[in-house]
Amino acid sequence: MSLNIIAEFPLALSRALTEQLCLLAEEILRDHQKNDFLVNLKFVDSEEMITLNKSFRHKEKDTNVLSFPAAPEAMVHSKELGDIAICIPFVELEAKTLNRTKDDHMMHITAHGILHLLGFDHINENDANLMESHEISQLKKFNIANPYLI
Repeated sequence: MSLNIIAEFPLALSRALTEQLCLLAEEILRDHQKNDFLVNLKFVDSEEMITLNKSFRHKEKDTNVLSFPAAPEAMVHSKELGDIAICIPFVELEAKTLNRTKDDHMMHITAHGILHLLGFDHINENDANLMESHEISQLKKFNIANPYLI
């Protein structure tokens, strides 16, 4: 299993979405020669996400996803690539605002988070284009339209 899903509150994720998220993680990790690594994915509420964002990015606001790569020496011993926090209420509202299904948007946000763990970023335009191309390619494998064109 490449994805360890953690939720500390009742979560309305379908079994199908849960399976798709696991397959997505496996696919991305395999494509980047990290198929023996594990990603911890925690679903959080807005309060916890604001706390995480304030603590680690010094931004006191809600956001959709945060990624926390494991230290290189820890990766060797634990085989954990890192942790991802996804704010369910934020993602649900964002999906509605963007006129996407919650499941498709959740897949996109998860892919985005995993790519951050792999070292991708979107600080400048070239990096953003590269990261987006990886997201688009992975989502296409799951019949999810390019989220940047919708």
